[in-house]
Amino acid sequence: MRKQIKTFLFAINIVVVFFVFSHRLYARALHFIVYGDTRQDILTMEEPQRKHNAIAKVIREMNPEFILFTGDMIYYKEYNSFLKVISDNYVGDKAIPLYPSIGNHELIFGKEADAIIKEILKKAGVENKPKGQTASCSGFSKDVESLKRRLKQTVESIPEEKVKTRSWEVLHERFKDKLDPAYTAYLNEVLSGASEGQTWYSFVKEINGLKIKFIVLNSSLPGDREQYEWFSDELKQFSGPKIVFEHYPVYSIGYHGCKDLLNEESKASRFRDRYAKIFNNAANNIVLVISGHEHNYQRFYKTNKNGGMQIPVYVVSGGGGAELKGMADCDVSEIPLDGFHYLGLITAYNFVDIVADTDDKKDLILKCKAIGLRYDITGGLPSDDTVEKEFVKDNMELIDNFTVTRSK
Repeated sequence: MRKQIKTFLFAINIVVVFFVFSHRLYARALHFIVYGDTRQDILTMEEPQRKHNAIAKVIREMNPEFILFTGDMIYYKEYNSFLKVISDNYVGDKAIPLYPSIGNHELIFGKEADAIIKEILKKAGVENKPKGQTASCSGFSKDVESLKRRLKQTVESIPEEKVKTRSWEVLHERFKDKLDPAYTAYLNEVLSGASEGQTWYSFVKEINGLKIKFIVLNSSLPGDREQYEWFSDELKQFSGPKIVFEHYPVYSIGYHGCKDLLNEESKASRFRDRYAKIFNNAANNIVLVISGHEHNYQRFYKTNKNGGMQIPVYVVSGGGGAELKGMADCDVSEIPLDGFHYLGLITAYNFVDIVADTDDKKDLILKCKAIGLRYDITGGLPSDDTVEKEFVKDNMELIDNFTVTRSK
């Protein structure tokens, strides 16, 4: 009997030690989520962000330490809808900090843009309708599509100095200052040294003595000298591994990839031309570049002679609730990819779950999983009701699974 008790106690000790050891292993890792593009379409921008809310609920359940947001929170003026999702899911006893980058749709402003949007809503049959009613798809005539193209051209032509001012207003007055001050204390900290108009920033996280710098850029300001010089200084001052996130993808085979990256005058193209060579310079030690803008999931990478992935790896995660988009309607070979391979574009509402850790050699290991739900959009987009019912934690698909290793 005594022998059985000793055996039982020994087994209990083994279980306790294993539990404590496992807990320490998990505790030392850095767990964060990446997603973006939560905005509604122009016809539904007054409605709640129900798809985004369904995605945010799942993210909350996964309990990450923080979130990197790749931009396009809203369409035009739907800030209240976006902020409600954040307040309902990430603010509370266990707050989850969300670090935002500025997208292009936050920057639709000005009298001319207002007039075009009003005309679109009028032609689509939304203007003066009772709240809660939306127009049918038949309202999207050729005239409406023409107006939408004109709206994009108008926004693209806004001088960078005005875009810079507007970006600062969005980050501070529309986002940070509207939320609970206790929640946004983390943003006040990273923006404490920012100059007037600065919407790019950085912060450092540490795992097992290894520091990682996260750098947030405003890709809607490709020609801004202040941002460029600040970024250059950040690279010089920190020699460790870095993760960059912003809105416009440097590489993409999606809907915007064809239109933006092949247009030398577009902000996306100009941002790529100025920053891609810096991202791809191995001396800068950039491990991962994350963007949104495309409403789907993509991954771009180069391989070494042994077939392993080289850094940096580029990820597009723009499936946060905006209407899904598919492949570019052009010859993909025309899009400058600088020798990068790509994982086939996946149309899915998604986010990327990342666990950063170190191995015995103190090399950085990023275990990345794209999680979400795929949809065949050739048959039409899923409704808000459909996504709310289907996008739940127990129903998630593993869309992509990869590991990035950065050796010392």
